[in-house]
Amino acid sequence: MIRGSIEFASADQIQGWIHTSDGRVRDYTLLAFHGDQCVGAGKVNTFRGDLADAGLGDGHLGFSFPISVAPDRVGSVVLRLEGGDAVILQNGAHVAGNAKARAGLQRDEVRERLASLKWALKHGRISQADFDFLRILWSFGVYERGLLRRSAGDEAVVAEKPAAVAAALLESYAGTDVRTSTETVRTPAEFAAALARTLAASAAPPVVALHASGRASVRVAEGTHVSDTEGAQAVPFTDYALTGEQLLILDARARSEIQIGEGASVEIVRAEPVA
Repeated sequence: MIRGSIEFASADQIQGWIHTSDGRVRDYTLLAFHGDQCVGAGKVNTFRGDLADAGLGDGHLGFSFPISVAPDRVGSVVLRLEGGDAVILQNGAHVAGNAKARAGLQRDEVRERLASLKWALKHGRISQADFDFLRILWSFGVYERGLLRRSAGDEAVVAEKPAAVAAALLESYAGTDVRTSTETVRTPAEFAAALARTLAASAAPPVVALHASGRASVRVAEGTHVSDTEGAQAVPFTDYALTGEQLLILDARARSEIQIGEGASVEIVRAEPVA
């Protein structure tokens, strides 16, 4: 018997897990198919602590490998073990690029938000700091926030707590009280899957706060969180360094890539509305 799940799929990446009743699946080759066409292949070789804790073999049941398929066909991609006939479907998986994925902002919506934001600042409804944060994030899909602050009337530099600053910014974006959760990722595949889960949670804001331990950077195609961005695929990436001294607020709908150095990790802070 074969069990498994495709947990994330996009036009260029697929990942999830697979387990066989004989427990001998480590280092097996998986083939990704769209119809009769093989669109990618990779090994089952990623350790998954959650699966090990659940008693599924030694936990080396995860996979993550490149595929190549048109964005509108991602939802039809299936997996087969090389030499086998059993198929793993995408039941319940989030598919990046699928029509059911979270839609980006519309350009007219951005203009309306910015006009309302200017009115709120003019009439003292929001602070200058919140105005700057929301204006930049809505316009570009990314915002940098330093964590080092000088104490009033003092030369001492104080480091603000990342979790507290992230919560405040996410509440400002949501316009309501939120509760936050934090996930730590160490690979680009884990990062992509975390963003996909953020977009799949339709009741939650589609933005995250990123904070690094060690060397990491994020490349963002600024403005591609707007769904009608002209020539979105040709928008160049802008590099943003991730350090322990700053937060990066990212709209998960924007095109982005991450690089995480050896031994480094990145904390992803999400928000959910308070019931």
